[in-house]
Amino acid sequence: MTNFANVERRHLAALLRRLGPDAPTLCDGWSARELAVHIVLRDGRPDVLAGKALPGLPLLGDRARRAEDAVTRLPWDELVRRVEHPPLYSPARLGPLDKRMNTVEFFVHHEDVRRAQPQWHDRPLLHDEEKSLWRALALLATVLLKDQDDTVVLIAPSYGALRGGRGRTGTVRVLRGEPSELLLWAYGRREQAKVDETVE
Repeated sequence: MTNFANVERRHLAALLRRLGPDAPTLCDGWSARELAVHIVLRDGRPDVLAGKALPGLPLLGDRARRAEDAVTRLPWDELVRRVEHPPLYSPARLGPLDKRMNTVEFFVHHEDVRRAQPQWHDRPLLHDEEKSLWRALALLATVLLKDQDDTVVLIAPSYGALRGGRGRTGTVRVLRGEPSELLLWAYGRREQAKVDETVE
């Protein structure tokens, strides 16, 4: 089976190249350049992400800022090339690990760029791609829905149903859609996800 993470990586890189560094995304406050920087650091510099998460640690925080600045200043074509081709030492170079780490990451970020454009349109995914996203959502649903006070039920016809949320209100919100759309909804892309919601 094709590595869906790698397919989405290539499609995202092509889209970034076409739209340019100032294109909007669905990630709050991030332009296409900022999203590309995030991906390049995630692929090749996890130490920088740790430094950003713990900026109060002098050595780690300063080093993270310097490394992020250096990546941010890269010419756009080079930055996109690094999005498309992670470094040789990156876990993303290992097919099975890449699938596990990056399938959701690259699908969501590809859609973050696509759906932020005024002319975006639906794109059908293959059954195996939807199945892969459903498996990922089954693993992540409890964490992604933990802040929902209602009970949330995600139903993907022919794939199954998942339940999450705190269930504190007595309200049950049922969302139906393709696994890809339910995943986007669970990741906070509520306005752009194409799901049908009912309240019981």
